[in-house]
Amino acid sequence: MTMKRLIIIVEGDTEKEFVDKILSPYFNSKVSVRIDCFKIKHSKGGLSKYAHLRTDILNSIYEDNVIVTTLIDFYALPHDFPKFEEAKNIALKQKRIEFLEHAIKEEIENSQNRQFDFFIPYIQLHEFEALIFSSPIGIEAIFEKKDADFNKLNKIFCEFQNPEDINENPTTAPSKRLLNCIKGYNKVVHGKLILEEIGIEIIMEKCPGFKEWIHKIELYIENENIPNF
Repeated sequence: MTMKRLIIIVEGDTEKEFVDKILSPYFNSKVSVRIDCFKIKHSKGGLSKYAHLRTDILNSIYEDNVIVTTLIDFYALPHDFPKFEEAKNIALKQKRIEFLEHAIKEEIENSQNRQFDFFIPYIQLHEFEALIFSSPIGIEAIFEKKDADFNKLNKIFCEFQNPEDINENPTTAPSKRLLNCIKGYNKVVHGKLILEEIGIEIIMEKCPGFKEWIHKIELYIENENIPNF
């Protein structure tokens, strides 16, 4: 039997490093799967419009024995996403994300006039850097006291028991808080190192949306009925 292939389309270098160095070893320790991760190709990384992501999804989804998923941020999500304006009426952010994920799948399936059971759109609430706030041990292991404002950071950790609740305000989003609290913070260089120190088990314990995505992928990998197109 051909080994299943998991394709993860991500927004940027930080997410790709996370998938390659942390997520892939985690999956391979549990299930047999080939994992390919790439940044959104048609924008050379970054997500400026839905059409770029859509093109990469369609170029991947017809491959044989494949599961396709995304890892993109809810923060600054382009307004041309399917049902974006309609989603604004949903007050609870997690429900809004679930609505948008379903809208992506629906748009892809309707445009191709077929069902893609093994396509799993995933949008991270509110952005990927929220995962870094799963535990202070990651930042404490990488940075010295002179380089990080641990008093400010500890207040954030205490305020948000679920890091995915950290908001999407342009000045207080997770990535902006890290830049404000850590001198010389570089998301690509430091993001992976911090998350490695925390460990994926703690991340899943603290971030329910992320945990649900990981478990869903595991179930799909274990399912034998992936169609070949």
